[in-house]
Amino acid sequence: MLKEITVHRQDESDRIKRWFQNSYFDLFTWQDLNGDILSFQLCYDRRGRERVISWDARHGFEHSCIDDGESMPNRNMTPVFGQDALFSDQHVVQAFENASCGIDPEIGQFVLKQLRAFQHHSQVNTSSSL
Repeated sequence: MLKEITVHRQDESDRIKRWFQNSYFDLFTWQDLNGDILSFQLCYDRRGRERVISWDARHGFEHSCIDDGESMPNRNMTPVFGQDALFSDQHVVQAFENASCGIDPEIGQFVLKQLRAFQHHSQVNTSSSL
């Protein structure tokens, strides 16, 4: 189950950043002062081949792999997003639905709705390119 991590810095005065985590997911949301979600990043498969689904109200979706930059044990590099077209959609959507039951229901339902839209979009793009 996702738990909120409350010890983090707020970078912007007009946005509220929230962070939820479990062993499989990191969810970051950015909300306006009224609580409306402006964007989110859902990182998944944290201990495997980590990827991220990003959504922004202005720009829509992006799906990326995450290069943690840790190929050298004596250096701590900044993670970067890379191109990744593969989305294990059904597993991620179901796992998020199960994991999100303990967080703010409005956030959980919003992200789940967006994941389902992304899942549909990915399936349409995959089938049209075959």
